[in-house]
Amino acid sequence: MRSLFVVGLFAIAQLPLSMQGSAQAQTYGAFDMGMLTNTLAQDHVTRSQRSRVRAPQASPAAGVSGMRQLSQALSLQARAPSHTAPDVDSRYTATQAVREKLAGIMSDAAAKQGAAEAAEMRKLVLSKAALNQYVRVAPSLGYRADDAVDALAFYMLAQWGVANDHRADVTRVQAAAVRRQAANAYAEVTGQLGTDALRQEFAEMLVIQGAIMAGTHEAAVRSGDTQALRRYADLARQGGKILFTMDPTTIQLTDDGFRQQG
Repeated sequence: MRSLFVVGLFAIAQLPLSMQGSAQAQTYGAFDMGMLTNTLAQDHVTRSQRSRVRAPQASPAAGVSGMRQLSQALSLQARAPSHTAPDVDSRYTATQAVREKLAGIMSDAAAKQGAAEAAEMRKLVLSKAALNQYVRVAPSLGYRADDAVDALAFYMLAQWGVANDHRADVTRVQAAAVRRQAANAYAEVTGQLGTDALRQEFAEMLVIQGAIMAGTHEAAVRSGDTQALRRYADLARQGGKILFTMDPTTIQLTDDGFRQQG
Protein backbone atom coordinates (compact mmCIF):
# COMPACT_ATOMS: atom_id res chain seq x y z
CA MET A 1 0.00 0.00 0.00
CA ARG A 2 1.02 3.63 -0.24
CA SER A 3 3.01 5.09 2.60
CA LEU A 4 1.38 7.21 5.25
CA PHE A 5 3.54 10.02 4.03
CA VAL A 6 1.69 10.14 0.74
CA VAL A 7 -0.43 12.50 2.81
CA GLY A 8 2.56 14.80 2.78
CA LEU A 9 2.23 15.31 -0.96
CA PHE A 10 -0.58 17.76 -0.33
CA ALA A 11 1.92 20.06 1.36
CA ILE A 12 4.13 20.31 -1.70
CA ALA A 13 1.20 20.95 -4.02
CA GLN A 14 -1.00 23.07 -1.76
CA LEU A 15 1.03 24.81 0.90
CA PRO A 16 2.97 28.01 0.19
CA LEU A 17 6.70 27.73 0.74
CA SER A 18 6.40 29.74 3.95
CA MET A 19 4.29 26.94 5.42
CA GLN A 20 6.93 24.32 4.60
CA GLY A 21 9.75 26.19 6.33
CA SER A 22 11.30 25.86 9.73
CA ALA A 23 9.03 28.45 11.34
CA GLN A 24 5.93 26.43 10.57
CA ALA A 25 7.60 23.24 11.68
CA GLN A 26 8.63 24.99 14.88
CA THR A 27 4.97 25.70 15.59
CA TYR A 28 3.58 22.29 14.68
CA GLY A 29 6.50 19.87 14.59
CA ALA A 30 6.31 19.84 18.34
CA PHE A 31 2.60 19.31 18.85
CA ASP A 32 0.82 22.41 20.15
CA MET A 33 -0.62 20.89 23.31
CA GLY A 34 -2.12 24.21 24.31
CA MET A 35 -4.69 24.03 21.54
CA LEU A 36 -5.67 20.44 22.29
CA THR A 37 -5.81 21.14 26.00
CA ASN A 38 -8.23 23.98 25.31
CA THR A 39 -10.44 21.68 23.23
CA LEU A 40 -10.50 19.04 25.97
CA ALA A 41 -11.41 21.70 28.51
CA GLN A 42 -14.44 23.04 26.70
CA ASP A 43 -16.79 20.21 27.61
CA HIS A 44 -16.05 20.63 31.31
CA VAL A 45 -19.18 22.75 31.87
CA THR A 46 -22.61 22.06 33.26
CA ARG A 47 -25.72 21.54 31.18
CA SER A 48 -27.16 24.74 32.53
CA GLN A 49 -24.11 26.63 31.31
CA ARG A 50 -24.49 25.09 27.87
CA SER A 51 -28.06 26.34 27.69
CA ARG A 52 -27.06 29.95 28.20
CA VAL A 53 -26.77 32.34 25.29
CA ARG A 54 -23.20 33.20 26.19
CA ALA A 55 -20.75 30.47 25.21
CA PRO A 56 -19.32 28.53 28.18
CA GLN A 57 -15.75 29.24 29.14
CA ALA A 58 -13.19 26.46 28.99
CA SER A 59 -11.60 25.22 32.20
CA PRO A 60 -7.79 25.14 31.80
CA ALA A 61 -7.47 22.68 34.67
CA ALA A 62 -9.91 20.29 33.00
CA GLY A 63 -8.00 20.54 29.73
CA VAL A 64 -4.66 19.81 31.37
CA SER A 65 -6.22 16.87 33.18
CA GLY A 66 -7.69 15.55 29.95
CA MET A 67 -4.38 15.90 28.12
CA ARG A 68 -2.65 14.04 30.92
CA GLN A 69 -5.22 11.26 30.77
CA LEU A 70 -4.78 10.95 27.00
CA SER A 71 -0.98 10.86 27.21
CA GLN A 72 -0.94 8.37 30.06
CA ALA A 73 -3.32 6.10 28.17
CA LEU A 74 -1.13 6.25 25.06
CA SER A 75 1.92 5.47 27.20
CA LEU A 76 0.16 2.45 28.65
CA GLN A 77 -0.77 1.26 25.16
CA ALA A 78 2.86 1.53 24.02
CA ARG A 79 3.94 -0.60 26.97
CA ALA A 80 1.14 -3.16 26.72
CA PRO A 81 -0.87 -2.84 23.49
CA SER A 82 -4.51 -3.89 23.67
CA HIS A 83 -5.90 -6.35 21.14
CA THR A 84 -9.44 -5.06 21.58
CA ALA A 85 -10.96 -1.64 21.04
CA PRO A 86 -13.71 -0.13 23.21
CA ASP A 87 -16.95 1.07 21.67
CA VAL A 88 -16.59 4.86 21.83
CA ASP A 89 -18.56 7.70 20.28
CA SER A 90 -15.98 9.19 17.94
CA ARG A 91 -18.02 10.04 14.84
CA TYR A 92 -19.25 13.57 14.16
CA THR A 93 -21.02 15.68 11.56
CA ALA A 94 -18.70 18.49 10.51
CA THR A 95 -19.88 22.08 10.17
CA GLN A 96 -18.31 25.17 8.68
CA ALA A 97 -18.93 27.11 11.88
CA VAL A 98 -16.65 24.82 13.86
CA ARG A 99 -14.04 24.97 11.12
CA GLU A 100 -14.08 28.75 11.21
CA LYS A 101 -13.54 28.64 14.97
CA LEU A 102 -10.65 26.20 14.47
CA ALA A 103 -9.15 28.49 11.83
CA GLY A 104 -9.05 31.25 14.43
CA ILE A 105 -7.44 29.00 17.04
CA MET A 106 -4.77 27.67 14.70
CA SER A 107 -4.04 31.03 13.08
CA ASP A 108 -3.61 32.58 16.52
CA ALA A 109 -1.05 29.89 17.33
CA ALA A 110 0.74 30.43 14.02
CA ALA A 111 0.81 34.18 14.69
CA LYS A 112 3.66 33.50 17.13
CA GLN A 113 5.78 33.08 13.99
CA GLY A 114 4.38 36.13 12.21
CA ALA A 115 1.34 37.67 10.55
CA ALA A 116 2.01 35.97 7.21
CA GLU A 117 2.11 32.55 8.85
CA ALA A 118 -1.14 33.29 10.67
CA ALA A 119 -2.85 34.26 7.43
CA GLU A 120 -1.55 31.19 5.62
CA MET A 121 -2.73 28.92 8.44
CA ARG A 122 -6.19 30.42 8.41
CA LYS A 123 -6.34 29.95 4.64
CA LEU A 124 -5.17 26.34 4.94
CA VAL A 125 -7.81 25.43 7.52
CA LEU A 126 -10.68 27.11 5.69
CA SER A 127 -9.63 25.75 2.27
CA LYS A 128 -9.82 22.18 3.64
CA ALA A 129 -6.72 21.33 1.59
CA ALA A 130 -5.27 19.09 4.30
CA LEU A 131 -8.63 17.60 5.20
CA ASN A 132 -9.51 16.80 1.60
CA GLN A 133 -6.20 15.04 1.05
CA TYR A 134 -6.72 13.08 4.27
CA VAL A 135 -10.17 12.03 3.04
CA ARG A 136 -8.56 10.63 -0.11
CA VAL A 137 -5.72 8.84 1.65
CA ALA A 138 -7.41 7.67 4.88
CA PRO A 139 -9.10 4.62 3.28
CA SER A 140 -5.69 3.21 2.33
CA LEU A 141 -4.96 3.07 6.06
CA GLY A 142 -8.40 1.72 6.89
CA TYR A 143 -9.37 5.07 8.43
CA ARG A 144 -12.45 7.24 7.93
CA ALA A 145 -13.12 10.94 7.70
CA ASP A 146 -15.21 12.60 10.42
CA ASP A 147 -13.94 10.20 13.08
CA ALA A 148 -11.97 11.49 16.06
CA VAL A 149 -10.31 8.15 16.86
CA ASP A 150 -9.08 7.73 13.28
CA ALA A 151 -7.74 11.29 13.37
CA LEU A 152 -5.86 10.55 16.59
CA ALA A 153 -4.40 7.37 15.10
CA PHE A 154 -3.28 9.28 12.02
CA TYR A 155 -1.66 11.94 14.17
CA MET A 156 0.13 9.34 16.27
CA LEU A 157 1.58 7.79 13.12
CA ALA A 158 2.68 11.18 11.79
CA GLN A 159 4.26 12.27 15.08
CA TRP A 160 6.13 9.00 15.48
CA GLY A 161 7.04 8.84 11.79
CA VAL A 162 8.66 12.28 11.64
CA ALA A 163 10.47 11.77 14.96
CA ASN A 164 11.98 8.56 13.61
CA ASP A 165 12.47 9.75 10.00
CA HIS A 166 10.31 6.78 9.00
CA ARG A 167 10.04 6.31 5.22
CA ALA A 168 8.71 2.78 4.85
CA ASP A 169 5.08 1.94 4.16
CA VAL A 170 2.63 1.61 7.02
CA THR A 171 0.66 -1.60 6.50
CA ARG A 172 -3.07 -1.97 7.04
CA VAL A 173 -2.36 -4.34 9.94
CA GLN A 174 -0.10 -1.78 11.63
CA ALA A 175 -2.58 1.05 11.00
CA ALA A 176 -5.44 -1.02 12.47
CA ALA A 177 -3.38 -1.82 15.56
CA VAL A 178 -2.55 1.86 16.10
CA ARG A 179 -6.24 2.66 15.75
CA ARG A 180 -7.04 0.20 18.54
CA GLN A 181 -4.50 1.95 20.71
CA ALA A 182 -5.99 5.32 19.82
CA ALA A 183 -9.49 4.07 20.66
CA ASN A 184 -8.35 2.87 24.08
CA ALA A 185 -6.70 6.22 24.80
CA TYR A 186 -9.65 8.18 23.44
CA ALA A 187 -11.96 6.30 25.81
CA GLU A 188 -10.22 8.09 28.67
CA VAL A 189 -11.26 11.54 27.41
CA THR A 190 -14.48 10.80 25.55
CA GLY A 191 -16.45 12.48 28.35
CA GLN A 192 -14.67 15.73 27.53
CA LEU A 193 -15.52 15.44 23.84
CA GLY A 194 -19.23 15.01 24.26
CA THR A 195 -20.49 17.01 21.28
CA ASP A 196 -20.06 16.84 17.52
CA ALA A 197 -18.45 20.27 17.62
CA LEU A 198 -15.76 19.26 20.11
CA ARG A 199 -15.04 16.01 18.31
CA GLN A 200 -14.71 17.90 15.02
CA GLU A 201 -12.37 20.47 16.55
CA PHE A 202 -10.25 17.75 18.16
CA ALA A 203 -10.09 15.65 14.97
CA GLU A 204 -9.48 18.36 12.40
CA MET A 205 -6.77 19.93 14.55
CA LEU A 206 -4.99 16.57 14.67
CA VAL A 207 -5.39 15.90 10.95
CA ILE A 208 -4.11 19.33 9.93
CA GLN A 209 -1.13 19.28 12.27
CA GLY A 210 -0.31 15.69 11.33
CA ALA A 211 -0.49 16.52 7.64
CA ILE A 212 1.75 19.55 8.08
CA MET A 213 4.34 17.44 9.89
CA ALA A 214 4.18 14.69 7.28
CA GLY A 215 4.29 17.29 4.52
CA THR A 216 7.37 19.12 5.81
CA HIS A 217 9.08 15.76 6.29
CA GLU A 218 8.21 14.67 2.75
CA ALA A 219 9.44 17.95 1.30
CA ALA A 220 12.77 17.60 3.13
CA VAL A 221 13.15 13.98 1.97
CA ARG A 222 12.51 14.95 -1.65
CA SER A 223 14.98 17.82 -1.53
CA GLY A 224 17.61 15.81 0.34
CA ASP A 225 17.73 18.42 3.11
CA THR A 226 19.32 16.40 5.90
CA GLN A 227 19.57 19.39 8.23
CA ALA A 228 15.84 20.02 7.95
CA LEU A 229 15.11 16.34 8.53
CA ARG A 230 17.14 16.41 11.74
CA ARG A 231 15.42 19.61 12.84
CA TYR A 232 11.93 18.24 12.17
CA ALA A 233 12.81 14.98 13.90
CA ASP A 234 14.00 16.87 16.98
CA LEU A 235 10.79 18.92 17.08
CA ALA A 236 8.58 15.88 16.59
CA ARG A 237 10.53 14.09 19.30
CA GLN A 238 9.76 16.93 21.71
CA GLY A 239 6.06 16.69 20.92
CA GLY A 240 6.19 12.91 21.09
CA LYS A 241 7.61 13.00 24.59
CA ILE A 242 4.50 14.87 25.66
CA LEU A 243 2.05 12.85 23.57
CA PHE A 244 3.42 9.41 24.51
CA THR A 245 5.14 10.46 27.78
CA MET A 246 8.23 8.76 26.39
CA ASP A 247 10.79 9.41 23.68
CA PRO A 248 9.15 8.29 20.39
CA THR A 249 12.53 7.06 19.16
CA THR A 250 12.29 4.35 21.82
CA ILE A 251 9.03 3.12 20.27
CA GLN A 252 8.71 0.64 17.42
CA LEU A 253 5.80 0.27 15.00
CA THR A 254 4.71 -3.38 14.92
CA ASP A 255 1.72 -5.45 13.88
CA ASP A 256 0.47 -4.91 17.45
CA GLY A 257 0.82 -1.15 17.10
CA PHE A 258 3.37 0.97 18.90
CA ARG A 259 5.60 -0.95 21.29
CA GLN A 260 8.18 0.52 23.64
CA GLN A 261 11.57 -1.07 23.07
CA GLY A 262 13.35 -2.87 25.87
